[in-house]
Amino acid sequence: MTKQLHQEERRQFERLLTQQRMDRIADRMAVLEAFLGSEEHLDAAGWQALVKEQGLDLEPEFVEQTLELLCRNGLAERRPFEGGPPRYEHRHLGEHHDHLICTRCGSITEFHNPELEELKQRASAEHGFHHLSHRLQIYGLCQKCRDDRQPDMPLAMASPGERVKVTDLKGCGKHTAHLSDLGLHMGSELEVITCNGGPIVVASKGSRIALGRGVARKIMVSPCAKPEDATS
Repeated sequence: MTKQLHQEERRQFERLLTQQRMDRIADRMAVLEAFLGSEEHLDAAGWQALVKEQGLDLEPEFVEQTLELLCRNGLAERRPFEGGPPRYEHRHLGEHHDHLICTRCGSITEFHNPELEELKQRASAEHGFHHLSHRLQIYGLCQKCRDDRQPDMPLAMASPGERVKVTDLKGCGKHTAHLSDLGLHMGSELEVITCNGGPIVVASKGSRIALGRGVARKIMVSPCAKPEDATS
């Protein structure tokens, strides 16, 4: 089925290029071939590198322009994921999926949940809203990144949005009293607000606390168990 679908998409794209009097049709079809041959979610530079691996060295601007043509003609979607440039992925007519994005390794997993689609329709109907489209992007940690981490880790290694508990204050010394004044001590539960360069901001009991990365490396934490983890 996928092979037949891709053959039809090739025919449609070539016909659309011809109708729109586009130049370099052969090169643009080569970009489409690379695009259809991978399920990756890549930015324009990533797709340009993939085309080059297949033996065709095309200008980055040309590849990006062709990707935008794929989007304009309904063969691709441009996704503005957080933490980087937009990425391009397949768009198959009549299909919809959402995304799980790992904030540590950047992996993207597609998923489709019929119950979620039904909830979307029901919520729209309850508000008298005519639903046209939606995007759901769930950010967190993939299973591999969770398995690779130690049970205890420096706060500086935590990810934004993660809830952690303080298990040790290693070598904080003179900072311990100050941290205690801020409400941060052994057993404190924290929500990581930002942890992407610059000060690390956490929330504790409704207050935001900014910490230097040096101090954050000495604060050992462990992920808080979610209710489903604790009962499993």
